[in-house]
Amino acid sequence: MAKIDYEVLTDDIMERVGGPENIHTVSHCATRLRFVLKDRSKAKEDELKKLPGVLGVVYGSGQFQVILGENLFPVYDTIMKKYDLEEGDAVDETHTEDYALKKDDEKRGVKYYFDKAIQFMSASLTPFVTVLFGAGMLRVVLSLISYFNADLATSSTYQLFNFVSQTPFYFMPILVAYGASRVLKSNPVFAMTIAAALLYPDFTAMVSAGEPVTMLGIPVTLVTYSSSLLPAIFAAILCAHLERLFYRIIPGFLRSVFAPLCVFLIGYPITILILGPAGVIVGGWIVSGITWLQGNVGGFAPGIIAAVHPFLVMMGVNMLMVAPMTELFTATGFDNVFRPGWILHNISEGGSCLAVMLRTKDPAIKSNALAAGFGAIISGVSEPALYGINLRYKTPMIGMVIGGFVGGATAGILGAKAFSMGYSSILGVVIFEQTIFAIVIGVVISFVVSFVITFILYKDEVVQS
Repeated sequence: MAKIDYEVLTDDIMERVGGPENIHTVSHCATRLRFVLKDRSKAKEDELKKLPGVLGVVYGSGQFQVILGENLFPVYDTIMKKYDLEEGDAVDETHTEDYALKKDDEKRGVKYYFDKAIQFMSASLTPFVTVLFGAGMLRVVLSLISYFNADLATSSTYQLFNFVSQTPFYFMPILVAYGASRVLKSNPVFAMTIAAALLYPDFTAMVSAGEPVTMLGIPVTLVTYSSSLLPAIFAAILCAHLERLFYRIIPGFLRSVFAPLCVFLIGYPITILILGPAGVIVGGWIVSGITWLQGNVGGFAPGIIAAVHPFLVMMGVNMLMVAPMTELFTATGFDNVFRPGWILHNISEGGSCLAVMLRTKDPAIKSNALAAGFGAIISGVSEPALYGINLRYKTPMIGMVIGGFVGGATAGILGAKAFSMGYSSILGVVIFEQTIFAIVIGVVISFVVSFVITFILYKDEVVQS
């Protein structure tokens, strides 16, 4: 495979997204450049897809995403060195960018607002999910240590590391408030402070005591907010609007003191009396919906998740599933739907890629398929496999979807449950603890089914770009 000139690839990408003058911000995830463009119509999607090193182009979560796989970081570093661009989320001190309605939005339909909601939730949870995965895997490491040497679990070192592994889960409202505030282009500290107040030790003691509590003469619903998601989202939206309001109407010489005061005087009572309990109730509905799904499809739920996940990735809305996953985990202490489905999706991606690797006679395809397959299985990053092999050559998609469904359904029927929020790779099977046998069987079936079907169906052909 020819060596890619990253300087040339970078310039070609920049030209085809409309040039630096058309870029509002640029960021990245593990495999994609993520542009927020001023005018999406200036981007030349067809030309981008033909560039060597580009695996695909997706528009989702309000971002124009160029999928680069292993070429991502060299290109991103070159962009940041050569072009004067805003990195990550842009900070607009005047708060002109918002998710509120604008004049030209009034005629938008249901789909528009659904897309905006997806965009907001996806972007809000992105910073939090990274920390969640890290803490989940740390819990796995600690569990393995205690399993093989119980005495180490009583040491102060073990206990201190355990504090770190539990912190993102307990203080979830604060971390989520930060992510949502960044998306709303507001000062994160307001929402984080109100979220922290929901976890304040004395308030937690009130909840535990169960004695009636009022605020401004109105009864306070005593709810435990640790590990909750939606109350912080609601609080962040409220604080963003209050901040804009008071910083606009309060005179400049009084603004720095009285605007923050007004945000707290109004924002906290609304949160503690209305939004916080409402968030817990909505979260309960989400868990009830998942329970209903399981009740109607049984163990097939992880198989459905594994089968549809690649299409959610292609639409750029896969992060939307983090919210129901978190609610399920918080309510039950385990996840028997999303995590098994995601892991087995990645395994089936890898199985179909490795089948292509063995079937093809093209050295370039063989190399790409091997790298993408192992990447999906070992690292849990499936986009190079999805865009570089399975979607590009089409027939591997059939094997991948069927393999994910069959393996996921098998694991679900056997009772696979993830007890930590680890990463979605083969290494994540340890988080299934006493149900590890179920997920291992699912892994084997997902891989074998996707591999065999792809091996039978795949034939070398000229790819139409």
